[in-house]
Amino acid sequence: MKSLIVAIALMTASAVLLAKQSERPDEASPLRVDVRLVNIYATVIDTSGRYVDGLKKTDFIIEEDGRRQALSHFEHNQDTPVSVGVILDTSGSMIAKLDTATDAIDRFIRTIHPDDDIFLMGFDTGTYLLQDFTSDRNKLRKALKYADSGGGTALYDALQEGIRKVKRGNNTKRAILLITDGEDTTSESTFAQARQAVRESELLVYSLGISPGADAAPINGRGGRLRSRDSVDMNVLKSFATDSGGRAYLVSENMLGGKNSEFDRILAQIAAELRSQYTLAYYPAHPDDGKFHDIRVHTRYGYYVRARRGYVAGKF
Repeated sequence: MKSLIVAIALMTASAVLLAKQSERPDEASPLRVDVRLVNIYATVIDTSGRYVDGLKKTDFIIEEDGRRQALSHFEHNQDTPVSVGVILDTSGSMIAKLDTATDAIDRFIRTIHPDDDIFLMGFDTGTYLLQDFTSDRNKLRKALKYADSGGGTALYDALQEGIRKVKRGNNTKRAILLITDGEDTTSESTFAQARQAVRESELLVYSLGISPGADAAPINGRGGRLRSRDSVDMNVLKSFATDSGGRAYLVSENMLGGKNSEFDRILAQIAAELRSQYTLAYYPAHPDDGKFHDIRVHTRYGYYVRARRGYVAGKF
């Protein structure tokens, strides 16, 4: 009997100790503090320009600031839904191109995954929401008809507003499609601030820059082609794409055409790419420090990999 009482007492003491440890998890086991998962969307392409499927977790090599990282998450699912923000330049210079652009966007949103949630945003001197997040393609199609051109080009403001908006999407994977034919003329924010917003956000930025057609009149009056305030700055668009792992395209307005045009082909390529990417993630060895950290992604087979080139280890 005495031995039974002792055994019960020991069991009770153990239960109390476990309860106290559960109340103080930081004392019971080590936890990660101020370290968040770094997500990367990687597009892998072979020498023929085709997307590479079938790679495994062990086929990827990730380096941060030159040091190899251990992958904590790996996924390659072509049915992964995406939250997409379509940001359309509706400034005055788009007046002759807007109908063609909206028709192409309409075909694009009908091509991507039916579970994707999408919002439409227009910008000229300011930004305005044409359609909030929805998977209803008919709502999106109707909203495109209300896009109207006029005013300046608040490109940097629109991109930052779009980034804030897309973070509220239903899906973990997020992308921005930015379509413009001009340089920023009216934003309150700067290029550096817009680029910082991209670097702090785990999303993909795809940009389509519409350039003047080959038959456009010379800009400087002497047959040369100097950049006008309405011509697109591809260096800016490429910076946003490179920082995020997306891509920037230059399209001549002569190639906008109709269905099956160059514009349509590019949008179809973006839709296919969003379905072909690998999702990689790792925990960095350092806490969030507000600094920019370089990322390089490779495969064991030497395929070309397009992915974000770094991130700011701070708040999103």
